[in-house]
Amino acid sequence: MSATDSRPRDGHTSGESGGLIRRWPHPQVRPGVGRVLAQLATRAVLPGLLVWAVIVGLGELIMGPLHELRAEEQLSQEAAADRTGLWDMLTKIWSTSTDTWFTIGTAVVVSLLIWYLTRRWWVGMVPLLAITLESTIFVTATHIVGRPRPEVSRPDQAPPTSSFPSGHAAAAMALWLSIALLSLRIERAWLRWPIVVFSVALPVLVAFSRFYRGAHHVSDIIVGVLLGIFCAVVAVRSVRETAQAPHETERPAGA
Repeated sequence: MSATDSRPRDGHTSGESGGLIRRWPHPQVRPGVGRVLAQLATRAVLPGLLVWAVIVGLGELIMGPLHELRAEEQLSQEAAADRTGLWDMLTKIWSTSTDTWFTIGTAVVVSLLIWYLTRRWWVGMVPLLAITLESTIFVTATHIVGRPRPEVSRPDQAPPTSSFPSGHAAAAMALWLSIALLSLRIERAWLRWPIVVFSVALPVLVAFSRFYRGAHHVSDIIVGVLLGIFCAVVAVRSVRETAQAPHETERPAGA
């Protein structure tokens, strides 16, 4: 995604530039659906299965030999005792920003926007791929592990899933970090860095809010964040044909 002014540049007319955001040129390399599916199988599905096994293994370790890490209950109780009206309000905003339907809606809108700007559906699908991979791993893992939530009062109704790992933290990190990584392709720094900083900061705030509001133990948050990072990076790197932004050197497929 390339940001520039409305003057003609690199053979593009001012009408095509669209003001602040100039669309990428039509791709010289257009991967077929079969190629993309093969890349997803080797670069997303197989690593995802491995990460799923690690998360389930950690969860079973916590629920078994580690006796649910009961020492974490004190941290949750201290956080609950220190709640204030201001932090209650802020954390509610941050926490609900990644509720299921809001996350899905954001991913769809952002993916469509990226597809339009880049003219590349395989780039546009990255945010959706990130949250799809995350939700698949999370839902199955949390069902198997079945860790209870912290024994503290909660201002929100708890989701039907168990505590480990944190689905909100994982989804926020997967979605917004994938957006941040794609935003590094924006040409103009004044537009690039505010988007990147916001996209990195929001999932951190979400993770904090889930702990503050008693929804998860510390270890649930940490594993959720790591899961989200994995899904975002894998989604961005799953399809190689993402070059050819107007301000970048075009590279042949497979380079």
